[in-house]
Amino acid sequence: MGARRDAGSGAGAGGTAASAAYPAHWEADIALSDGSAAHLRPILPSDADALQRFHTAQSEHSRYLRFFAPMPELSPRDLTRFTVVDHRDRVALIVLIGEDIVAVGRFDRLEGTAEAEVAFNVADSQQGKGLGSVLLEHLAAAARERGVATFVADVLPQNSRMINVFTDAGFDVRRTYDDGVVVVEFSIDPTERSRAVIAEREHRAEARAMERMLHPASIAVLGVSSHRDSMGGRILRHIEQAGYDGELHVVARDALELQGHSTHSRIADVPGPVDLAVIALARAEDCIAAVEECGRAGVRAVLLPTEAFAETAGAGAADGHGAAGGRGAHAPGAAERPSLQRSLVSAARREGVRVLGPGSLGFLRTGEHALNASLVPHLPRAGGVALAGQSGALSAMLLGGVESRGIGVHEFVSVGNRADVSLNDTLQHWQDDEDVRVIALSLESMGNPRKFTRIARRITRERPLVVLRPPGTTTAAPPGHDVRSSQLPRRALDQVLLSAGVVPTLSVDQLTDVVDALDRQGVPPGDRVGLLANTAALGESLRGAADAAGLRVVRDERRALLGTDPRFVERAFTSLAALGEVDVVVLAVLDALGEDLSASLARMARTARGADVRLVVCVVTDLDRFESLERATRGSDEMPPLHPTPVLAVRAAAGMLAARRGAVGGDEPASREGIDREAARRIVQTEISASGAPGAAPRALDQERTGALLETYGLHLLPSRTVSDADDAVRAASEIGYPVALKSTDPVLSHRSDLGGVRLDIPDAVQLRHAFAAMRRDLAFSSADLAVQAMAAPGIPVVVRSVEDPSLGPVLAFSLAGDATDLLDDVAYAIPPLDDESVRRLIDGPATSVKLRGHLGLPAADRARLEDLVIRVGLMAEDLPELHSLVLHPVVVGRGGCTIIGARAEVAQAPNRTDSLRRTLSGPASA
Repeated sequence: MGARRDAGSGAGAGGTAASAAYPAHWEADIALSDGSAAHLRPILPSDADALQRFHTAQSEHSRYLRFFAPMPELSPRDLTRFTVVDHRDRVALIVLIGEDIVAVGRFDRLEGTAEAEVAFNVADSQQGKGLGSVLLEHLAAAARERGVATFVADVLPQNSRMINVFTDAGFDVRRTYDDGVVVVEFSIDPTERSRAVIAEREHRAEARAMERMLHPASIAVLGVSSHRDSMGGRILRHIEQAGYDGELHVVARDALELQGHSTHSRIADVPGPVDLAVIALARAEDCIAAVEECGRAGVRAVLLPTEAFAETAGAGAADGHGAAGGRGAHAPGAAERPSLQRSLVSAARREGVRVLGPGSLGFLRTGEHALNASLVPHLPRAGGVALAGQSGALSAMLLGGVESRGIGVHEFVSVGNRADVSLNDTLQHWQDDEDVRVIALSLESMGNPRKFTRIARRITRERPLVVLRPPGTTTAAPPGHDVRSSQLPRRALDQVLLSAGVVPTLSVDQLTDVVDALDRQGVPPGDRVGLLANTAALGESLRGAADAAGLRVVRDERRALLGTDPRFVERAFTSLAALGEVDVVVLAVLDALGEDLSASLARMARTARGADVRLVVCVVTDLDRFESLERATRGSDEMPPLHPTPVLAVRAAAGMLAARRGAVGGDEPASREGIDREAARRIVQTEISASGAPGAAPRALDQERTGALLETYGLHLLPSRTVSDADDAVRAASEIGYPVALKSTDPVLSHRSDLGGVRLDIPDAVQLRHAFAAMRRDLAFSSADLAVQAMAAPGIPVVVRSVEDPSLGPVLAFSLAGDATDLLDDVAYAIPPLDDESVRRLIDGPATSVKLRGHLGLPAADRARLEDLVIRVGLMAEDLPELHSLVLHPVVVGRGGCTIIGARAEVAQAPNRTDSLRRTLSGPASA
């Protein structure tokens, strides 16, 4: 694809125009469509030699398609022009595998316009791996950041591959034919289709990478020693005992034979390709060197069980750079001594290797082609549950829990410190696996919560996703988990996870109870619950647990005098299930220590399946009989889930019902008319330019600029004027019109009439002068000015906030205004963009929102106008990553509309969002 236009008003061949600072946040590790990895970063003058090598290695045909001429090599002038860029009007990105450039993409702004000419060149050896589409995503993101709105390109008609890159990206592409070339032009603003294309390509690439890692045709184990209990020796033994049917090699330098295997001194000496290398070395530095050696030998997946990296995750996870260990060392100001874990990731990405770990317990798979590449001594029972954990300790607890319950496992993966492969990758892998009925995860930390919830939202529409979040009050991560810190409380992420449809649990026991119930019986068809007990006392306990769990009980047979004869219990259950009035039955039985109950429970389970009813059972009996029932339950999928107390039985039933709720909202976010995004960007960029150097503290907008920013999104701030004295106040009131409000501009006092910060319904100038004097006297402790504002119609005051969180990205918060909200923390959170259902759920989240629906005989507030306002704030937060925070406090919601009384906005340099409109791999500080 050639560049024939007079593109670029910035640095020419000599690079004389002023350049922007090196954009380190554009660096990223990317997944290729074949499952391998590469590194992407802005080009630098020092890349000239590598660029020349890349160019001369291309075929004559490829060079002609790019430059419309043979051009066997680049002239010194061309090399300077291509490598010396200003990172603003002339931008170039390169993709590296090892030290070699394998693709180049660039755009040059057309002088005096918001258009730029875009061009790509991909190495012949890397064609068909999706590099062109990834480069287009990253160039479009960089261009939007620099104020470019449209890409144009000249493409030779025979270059169908490049034309397809544009047309398949989901943008609205216009094509014309001019002077022998195809002229392509399109707006780079994201569309619903472009978002869907990015998500689907990301899913395919990451799923393929996991498929290659978890289903290797050949494995090499490094770190096996003569000690039987060495980590490498144990994993090797477990691979053999599971009956692995692929090629198995041992790499060791100090022995010719180990555990019956001839050894190879280097990974490069292993005959044939190696799909997976298990590096069980003790020292972190040795592991890094081994990863580099594996990459050079063509290995594309590595398992690292060592814990040697646990204490070495470097600081700076919140720096916003997604370079994952930093080939940003090329850039000015890069960290000089990255942590060992980041060095590991950098080395792996440099060689195109994916890493599971460090600190991974390994992975295993049951079934026909079983594999146990883990520290777990034996395979669990085969089944339909996919299980994943992070730390080795909690992963082992999960496996122990499912084994004790007899739950069948399809695959298990421990991602350890998840320096590279994360739980997101496992979800991508299992999304299309038809053998997986239930997915269960332990979630100790999250580096990319937005991406997790996006993937979870897709999965929970098809199968249950049960998540263990260990209890805690903070978002602190375990040692070795290099994550961005969040400014939000833990419950904000919990609410976001709930909106994605996951089933939350707080312990391994709770997770295994819920997974067992779902795996045995599936998701209930509805939420109608029936209760059945054979004694009144047990029934009361059952009802109390159901009410505490919030179950919708429609049939309550807990007081039926069934006695202890199992036949009466069976008849009562059959009558309850057969009527079609319930979806779940929780049965509590006091055992009379007579005949064995297992046969009776099996018959009731068959009845439940025939009636499409889910059955959860509690049996109160002695220890020996309960253990006998447990053994019968573990050994048969025909038995119902069994629990020793009503509370545990109800908890399992509640988990099943939670899986039924699924994700909130659909795929398409709500849109609104009357939004001027370009005007909003101009306001934000003007304020950021005035804030000084990059990295400066957030800049607060004044009321006039805040109001102007809100207007660009169709939001109107009630007029107000800051006044200096009583005469000024009277003049302002005359312009605004009586009655007016007089309020302090102090953020603490501006909405607090109880603290003397607000006087309302002032009818005339005389009363205004009295109010001004009184407030000056009463608020002498505050130096803040006073302001005169128009009166709003009466209504219910609420608060709408947005914040750009380092971990979650843009987050909306909604609450009612007042001390009760602040003291009780009655706030609901959501991630934009939102659809109509998600907005309604957000507004209904706080317990105090019942006032909006009409309370104590009062009329209901105008929910439709409030929902519209929240959607517009969400769109603003999503569109403007520079919007550091926005607080609308209060918004008064009346019977016929809502009024924004106060607003505060802060802007800052745009962060590198963890889940932006460009595909990146997870890694330290980014996932």
